[in-house]
Amino acid sequence: MKAREGVVEDISAIMLPNLRHLRLLDVAVSESSLTAAANKVHISQPAASQAVAKLSEVFGARLIERSGNNVTATPEGEIVVKRARRALEHLRATGPALKGRKATDRAQAGDMLVRFASTAQLRAVSAFATSGSFAAAARKLGQAESSVQRACRDIERIAGQPLFEGGQRKRTLTAAGQRLAEQASLALNEITLAQAELRERAGVFDSHLVIGALPLARTQLVPRAVVNLMARHPAARIEIIDGAYDALVQQMRLGACDFIIGALRGADRAKGLEERALFKDSLCIVARAGHPLAGCNLQGADLARFPWILPRRDAPARHVFERLSAQHGLEDPARGHVETGSLVVVRGLLMDSDALTLISLSQIEYEYTQGLLVPLDFALEDAHRVIGITSLSSALPNRLQRNFLEFLQESSTRIKTQKR
Repeated sequence: MKAREGVVEDISAIMLPNLRHLRLLDVAVSESSLTAAANKVHISQPAASQAVAKLSEVFGARLIERSGNNVTATPEGEIVVKRARRALEHLRATGPALKGRKATDRAQAGDMLVRFASTAQLRAVSAFATSGSFAAAARKLGQAESSVQRACRDIERIAGQPLFEGGQRKRTLTAAGQRLAEQASLALNEITLAQAELRERAGVFDSHLVIGALPLARTQLVPRAVVNLMARHPAARIEIIDGAYDALVQQMRLGACDFIIGALRGADRAKGLEERALFKDSLCIVARAGHPLAGCNLQGADLARFPWILPRRDAPARHVFERLSAQHGLEDPARGHVETGSLVVVRGLLMDSDALTLISLSQIEYEYTQGLLVPLDFALEDAHRVIGITSLSSALPNRLQRNFLEFLQESSTRIKTQKR
């Protein structure tokens, strides 16, 4: 969905706070003293007062109250401190990934980022990770390429080891660089969420929600939830992206996707991910109306006579096909197959050929009700998938995100009712 004119699109256009100032605010609220915080962060008392004033300007709200020598956070300040602490912890978590250092040095490396890195530097390495090159990162940030390269070199020096590798034409992130970029992106995301929560407190729900939708979720589940969310929060900016599961996970690790909706991976999910089940979905074998096998009581050998359209290798439905193929010899070395995660392509191929596929009837509801595609009479074993929400374990949703999850639950309840 298009963003409204004049609404901030991403972190590149947001006024970013100084990380040292965020650390100062965190300490000041923790110790109820701006003086103690100034001493701990190694700045003067006047500089500390100026830093807090600058933060108030960046976030558009008064963040602390003073009573004599004591300091307490305002309600707005509590929001910023909560998100600031999470942002700083994301940066500290980078330390263990910096190899070639002693354990104590790696821990200190995370603190070095907190103490000396700037949000501009974090934004540069994050933009490189999401766009793939310095030139593309510069275009994304609206900066000169030399400025982006300089910022990345500076953060490389702070980290104390190479974050980039390869030639000048093909620079890529090292493993440590990728980890740092992920944590930097998540730290920046906490800042945008702080901004969003402050606007939500004022009754303005115009923040940016990015939903990664896997095939089944694209037809009914996500659209229904989004329609309801837009009705409640018409100023919200919602982006729905698709792609392979692993690509969406990488986007989520870089703070560029909030949730992935679709088939869950269960025990096979990657470290750092959390899954929440919504409902169970069953697969069936589907073909066009009038297919030679339609309406027949089938045996496994019948299925082996026709070409197949297969889900991507990382999809749970692919595992169901592989078990079916092992039992009935569906993969003929002399005959190729089509592999795709595109529902549009699957529909087109089924309608114009004698190919078969494994799919949920929920994904082809229109074609099924119109009699264009039909399920075949063949019982499948263990052909269930759990559909749900995948998010980062460390995620702390804001109000808009929580509202979306509520509407998603309502959407899933409606789908479960339809299945009965």
